[in-house]
Amino acid sequence: MQNPLVTIICTCYNQADYVFDALNSVINQSYAPLELIIVENGSKDRSKEVIQDWIWLHDYFKPAKVFFHPEPLGYCSAFNFALLSASGKYILDLSADDLLLTHHVENAVKALERSHAGAYFCNALLSFEDGSQRVFHEVGENEKVRVEVPEGDLYELLIMKYAICSATLVFRTKALKAMGGYDESLTYEDFDIMVRMARQHRFVFGDLVGIKKRILSQSFSSSQYKAKQSVMLPSTYKVCRKIQLMNRSAKEERALLERVMYECKHALASANFDVAGDFLELARELSANHLTFWLYVCWQRMKLDLSYWYEKWGKINFPR
Repeated sequence: MQNPLVTIICTCYNQADYVFDALNSVINQSYAPLELIIVENGSKDRSKEVIQDWIWLHDYFKPAKVFFHPEPLGYCSAFNFALLSASGKYILDLSADDLLLTHHVENAVKALERSHAGAYFCNALLSFEDGSQRVFHEVGENEKVRVEVPEGDLYELLIMKYAICSATLVFRTKALKAMGGYDESLTYEDFDIMVRMARQHRFVFGDLVGIKKRILSQSFSSSQYKAKQSVMLPSTYKVCRKIQLMNRSAKEERALLERVMYECKHALASANFDVAGDFLELARELSANHLTFWLYVCWQRMKLDLSYWYEKWGKINFPR
């Protein structure tokens, strides 16, 4: 039987130094057939020229579709625009500063075809600007994960913590489109799309490294807890409100409360006091009444600014 078509959407914004390698990692896959959709999202650097050079050099790769936006769209909007023209049975979202390792798509398709899950995820190699690297899930000498990675129904787990490297996700396209793609009212997509997908579909794990993910100081995700002006925390709050509506049990409510308290402490530590107040109101609705909650209420009312030390020392390990 012919392999199912897989769509790869590569979205680029000011990633001229990396996009050429990201696109090469697509054509170097061990799997076929592939449909590549490139979205140049109104970059202010040389990204457009680099993509045009890549297309000229690889004109034999005919399944490529390219969209050049003159001005930046929100990331979720840019992805959804490309999603409308996606034809593959499976789909993955490739950031232009990441790399697909050679067998990533092949292994994902095998696991999804075998399991009938809605999404696949695997291990990732995290590459930092100082040259250091580490894997997302710790591995042993045999390069297999040291502890069992949960799969199947991950809804409750994904509410509580970042248990999946979102860059490794491969979705069943029909499921993603049925959910309406990414929520365009949000500034980022991964937390929201994972919990929405997990509410309706099972996840399957591949015990191997499939993605090299660059951790860059200028990347959008690095500004999640930006002092006094985070644009991501309000979106996280919106997602938590959506989870509140999706929850079906007391255990899921407790998981949400754990997430809300975690986000609240970082909102307070980074002096994003308005959204911290929103998180505290949600925590109150979830029946929070412990000492840490009331300490956070006092902190929010006093607006005690510790953001300088928070940024200097990194994430502070306050209780939640």
